[in-house]
Amino acid sequence: MPCAIRRADHSSRGPRFQPKNTASDGLVRGQPTCYLSRQETLWSAHLAFNAVLVELLTPRANIRGRLCRIVAFAVVWLACLAASAMADEHVGTSPLAPLDTSSPRATLRSFCDTVDRIFANLMSEQRTLALQADTRHQIQQAFTCLDTSAIAPTLVDSEGRQVLVCLKEVLDRIELPHAADIPDAAAAKADGLKRWRLPGTEIMLTRINDGPREGDFVFSAETVTHAERFYDLIRQLPYRSDAGSPGLHDAYVTLGGWMIPESFIRGLPAWAHARFFGETVWQWTAAMLLLVASSAAVWHAWKRPRQHACSPSRDVIGRLLFPAVLIAVTLICDNLLTFQIRLTGDNLLAVKLFLRVVTLVGVLGGVLVTMSWLCDLLIHAQGMRPEAIDSQLIRLGGKVLTFVLVSWILLNAADSIGIPVTPLMAGLGAGGLALALASQYTLENLIAGLVIFADKPVRIGDDCQFGSVRGHVERIGLRSTRIRGVDRSVISVPNAEFAKMQLVNFTARDHIPLTLTLTLEPDIAPRSLRKLLDRLHRVLVDHPRLANEPASARLSSATPSAITVEVSAVALTGDDDEHLAIREEVLLTMMEVIRACGCETSAEPAASPAFMRAAA
Repeated sequence: MPCAIRRADHSSRGPRFQPKNTASDGLVRGQPTCYLSRQETLWSAHLAFNAVLVELLTPRANIRGRLCRIVAFAVVWLACLAASAMADEHVGTSPLAPLDTSSPRATLRSFCDTVDRIFANLMSEQRTLALQADTRHQIQQAFTCLDTSAIAPTLVDSEGRQVLVCLKEVLDRIELPHAADIPDAAAAKADGLKRWRLPGTEIMLTRINDGPREGDFVFSAETVTHAERFYDLIRQLPYRSDAGSPGLHDAYVTLGGWMIPESFIRGLPAWAHARFFGETVWQWTAAMLLLVASSAAVWHAWKRPRQHACSPSRDVIGRLLFPAVLIAVTLICDNLLTFQIRLTGDNLLAVKLFLRVVTLVGVLGGVLVTMSWLCDLLIHAQGMRPEAIDSQLIRLGGKVLTFVLVSWILLNAADSIGIPVTPLMAGLGAGGLALALASQYTLENLIAGLVIFADKPVRIGDDCQFGSVRGHVERIGLRSTRIRGVDRSVISVPNAEFAKMQLVNFTARDHIPLTLTLTLEPDIAPRSLRKLLDRLHRVLVDHPRLANEPASARLSSATPSAITVEVSAVALTGDDDEHLAIREEVLLTMMEVIRACGCETSAEPAASPAFMRAAA
């Protein structure tokens, strides 16, 4: 198939858009156009050589005609060998050479020749791996003729292929201007050409003004955006006689990808090729079957963690299974619908956006599960209690890091599907300021919570008192601190207020003071009272759970109604229950000492010789 746009009839102005072997007008710069493949030229050379042998070995009377035929066949043979060598040089020396886009004329020719080669590969009966690789390479080469800045980055491959097909269909149906009327590189440079419009159309080629490809001409972003609309407007027009790829759109849509045999598609009944909402019936059927299979796989992954939730060893794998399956299924569906079933137009765009959202949900779910698992793993590796403040701090850091990751993923996802991030960030900045002003109390609680985490005045499980409230700390969150009171009620205190209060942490005590007030009868003799004080002091000193210093038993007051003795010591414990047990033991021992010293009153023999009251 010729790889250049040719014209069926010739006028006095010359052929339209004929390829030339120049530095600025060819498929690849400096590359001649070849109309025969290497196999064809070798076969032609073989025939010419056989013809020469036949003429030499066959005796004929007309010697003059025989010599003319031998010379003609020899020239053809040599020409074919030269063409074969040229084809070998073309294939082997410049496989990575870029397309010539130095002028509107060069870009048009490069684009048409490359798409014609893609079409020839699509229509080839031998779909080898080398042919598929060459097709992919040619598609990427053709993309260099397009300004894809208006297409979302993740949609360039699929949308770009449709643009190639639709734009080439338009160029194969409309009348193209003569090659002399299309500016070449010299004319574009001399005129300072910035853009060039294909006469009678809205197709525009614009010059790249900066970057590594500065000076090249490509189809404008507006042309790329409206390529499908252009095709819809001219699809009823017949192909030109010199069209390089007639039937390209139908071949791209109906033949499917390499995974679907062409013979299978062509063997389907006629109703399967009928169009319905822009696609054929077999394409919709294949898409529905793929949807059913994908939904079944996702549903199975969703139910599987619930069935094994009782197994701790499989808990993490079970939680990660669903996001992983969701991501894998959406990626597979995206590839099959785009490159195998080949949905087109708005249908493909809607499907790809939906699949991108589903993939995003899977990625976010995987991030949440992974970050939670990493926090639990770190807490377990450090041997921390789940309710400890360090554990809470690790979880808080995990939540902050998760928020940062989720925000970054959302911004990248928005950019990948074409949502402008810069205006979004500007809007978020202004909205963030308003939100900060409206939620300053919440932010104050958040910062106070971070201060509590860093300063650690109390920990989870500590017995503390703030104001008139005493209880055990159950949870320190981002907004509030939860305390269970002595009456078993739950008290939630905002972190901002909790951080400002005077906190008493009873759990942090290493010793607990022990203070007792003993009230004795007033008729005790001084000698007996002195002896009693010495023995009470000995009780404090000899007790193993009381500190020797300070430990005292002193006469506090003596009135006609009562004698008061103040007893003070320090219990070597920080536990309230143990402290109460020590108090009880000391009180019982002192009661025995008072009775042993004879400090009893005869008037009330059944009553206690002393009235004791203790105050902590």
